Amino acid sequence: MREKLEHSKNIPEGLVTSNWQQIERESLEIAKATQDPAWTVLKMPEYARQSDAFVRATESLIDAARRHDLEGASLGYVSLTTSCVSCHRYVARARLAR
Repeated sequence: MREKLEHSKNIPEGLVTSNWQQIERESLEIAKATQDPAWTVLKMPEYARQSDAFVRATESLIDAARRHDLEGASLGYVSLTTSCVSCHRYVARARLAR
C-alpha cells in the first residue's frame, strides 16, 4: 500500500503540468502492484470487486495519459483515489466484523 501511495502522490503534479510521461509512469508503477501475489491475499468476493474497480481506474488513467487527455486523466485519478478509499474502508470494516 505504501508504494502505491507514494506513486499516487506524484500524479497530481503530472496533471497540473500536463506531464503525460509522469502520469503514465506513476500509473504503471501502481498497476504493477496488482500483479503481486500479495494483492489477492483476501479471497472475499467483495474484495475482488473492489480490486477490479481499482484495476479499471488504473487502466483508465494510463489510457488517458497516453492519449494526453487531461479531463480523462483527472477523472481517472479521482476514480483511482475513490477506489482506494472504498476498498480500505471495506477491509477495515471486514476486520472489525471478525
